[in-house]
Amino acid sequence: MIHILHNGKQLLKVTHLGTEIKVRIVNNIVEQFIEIAKRFPDENLIWIKEDFAQQIDLDDLTANFKASHYMLSMGNIKNHFLYPAIGYVTDGPFVAVSQENIYPSWLMQDTAGIVAASTINQFNIGDYKNQSLEYFLSSVARIGQPQGLFCYHIPALSNSQDKYDHHSSSLFRFVGAHYKKIWVFLLLFLLYRYEKTFTFTSFVQGLFSTSLSTRLILKEQQKSTKSIALDYDVVIPTMGRKEYLKDVLLDLSKQQTLAQKVIIVEQNQDETSNSELDFLKVENWPFEIDHHFIHKTGACNARNLAISKTTASWILLFDDDNRFESDLLESMFHAIQLTGTKVLNVAYLQKGEKELQKTFKQWEFFGSGCSIAHRDVIEKCKFDMALEHGYGEDVDYGMQIRNSGYDVIYAPQIQILHLKAPVGGFRKPHSFPWKEDDVQPKPSPQIMYFRKNNYTHQQLLGYKMIQLIKSFGELGTKNPYRHYKKYQAAWSQSEKWTDQL
Repeated sequence: MIHILHNGKQLLKVTHLGTEIKVRIVNNIVEQFIEIAKRFPDENLIWIKEDFAQQIDLDDLTANFKASHYMLSMGNIKNHFLYPAIGYVTDGPFVAVSQENIYPSWLMQDTAGIVAASTINQFNIGDYKNQSLEYFLSSVARIGQPQGLFCYHIPALSNSQDKYDHHSSSLFRFVGAHYKKIWVFLLLFLLYRYEKTFTFTSFVQGLFSTSLSTRLILKEQQKSTKSIALDYDVVIPTMGRKEYLKDVLLDLSKQQTLAQKVIIVEQNQDETSNSELDFLKVENWPFEIDHHFIHKTGACNARNLAISKTTASWILLFDDDNRFESDLLESMFHAIQLTGTKVLNVAYLQKGEKELQKTFKQWEFFGSGCSIAHRDVIEKCKFDMALEHGYGEDVDYGMQIRNSGYDVIYAPQIQILHLKAPVGGFRKPHSFPWKEDDVQPKPSPQIMYFRKNNYTHQQLLGYKMIQLIKSFGELGTKNPYRHYKKYQAAWSQSEKWTDQL
């Protein structure tokens, strides 16, 4: 382990096993950092800023650094040079960082952190001349995360002032280097529109910054020696898919590792109806079947009810129209041991689809039809009934997982066929109270509800602008001014109904 003390401009002290290492004096702190990584390619690098040397508990870092494909940093996210403006151009969960628990994010801070030298050594110093250490570390994480680098932010208090500067050239340069150039234009416009700042010089620097792309080779993950319980229950909501559900149960019965219990919540809103699933009792199954027949429809209610009946260490969240091989659960538990995760999503492909991703990675989403989660996680989360009959309950559940201090890991090499059955399901057309309004809400109140609850304010404003552009011509006019007015009215309508969810 290499310990690096810095002041933001220079490396002040570098030690290895208690012995101080001489550092070449140059004007570029990133060059010094990379040079240390090259001298000790098999070590991990811990950095800490001089101002926080007495405040930071490095045990938090080392305890959470589980393998060389991890990268962690500590600090107050409000002090990050990109925060919160990066939300204008970045959608998804990795910017809405929790200050309560460890949280998956590529926003790395120079306050303190840890990374493998083998990761740093794949980046070129020439791409980061005159950039700060925080810029470089965030760039490494931003490029590496989609390729399987597990990046996490650990909250820590600090007394420094917020670094956000409306005129920051680093902000625009970062966007120009890591996003398509159109986002530089949008950032300029959104800062002017919502913060009344016009940063033309920084805009030009971002527009002409060199796009960065590095193909990473991460060390192969090693199977954990820590044993995990292999007992699991299965949760399946269903409605009108008798034959499809039977096929799912048959596939489950062929698993090398069998479920303890399969909880099925069958829905039919007709109060006079009876269950269609006669085969549940007629046939013999190698696991317990816990069948609930209810007259209330809705995915959120059905999943919450089913989860409340589980008792196993792991809960497999499933759909009633899946098909899969007999080694699905063996593969899932093997992936859990490799990654150390408590929430695993697998590839959920329709017929003819192919998955190009090859490596494990932190997942932006969450799929309630193709995932397995530990009871520790399940007990802290619940499908939000405000999203019932709409869409967004999956991604909302994923955000609950992240905000509780866990992560969602995607295993693309493990695949389930999603038949997308044309009949039945657990979603039924629902008449919402805004259906008869003269002005229809846009986006749907459920999507607005999810975004307001889970993303930053800047992300919401960025999303609003993108949807304004994408929806042009869909609101009955191609006059830009009229389109804008109609969109504003639809957005306001969505906000109104969101408050009532």
